[in-house]
Amino acid sequence: MHEYGLMEEVVKSLLAKLDEPGIVTEGAEMEVVLKVGALAVHSAAATRQAYEVLVKGTKLEKSRLTLIIEPLILTCSGCGFSGPLPEGAVDPHEQLPLAPCPQCGSISPVAGSRGVESIELVLD
Repeated sequence: MHEYGLMEEVVKSLLAKLDEPGIVTEGAEMEVVLKVGALAVHSAAATRQAYEVLVKGTKLEKSRLTLIIEPLILTCSGCGFSGPLPEGAVDPHEQLPLAPCPQCGSISPVAGSRGVESIELVLD
C-alpha cells in the first residue's frame, strides 16, 4: 500500500507536467526515470506494479519506468567504515534505523532517503 501512495503522487505530478502547454507527446516514446531512497519503497516489484496500474488509460500508459533505488549508507563510528548496505538490511518502518557494521559489528545509524530523490520524464 505504501508504494501505491508514493506512485500515485509521482503519476499525478507527471500527468500535470504533460498537460502543460508546449509539451508534445504524440508519437513519442516516454521513459520515466524515478530515483528513490531505499527507505522510500519496501518492494521494487510492488512499486512497478503500482505504476502500471496507475498509468492505465492515461498519457503515460505506454511509458517505460526505470526505477533506481539509492542504497542505504552505514557510517560506523567504531571503525570508520562507510559504505552501502544490502537491500533488506534494515526495516524501512523504523524511524531511526540502525544496523551492524559489516566490518566490525558495531551497531551504527543508517542514512538513506525516505522519499523521491528525482523524477525525470524522457521523451524520444
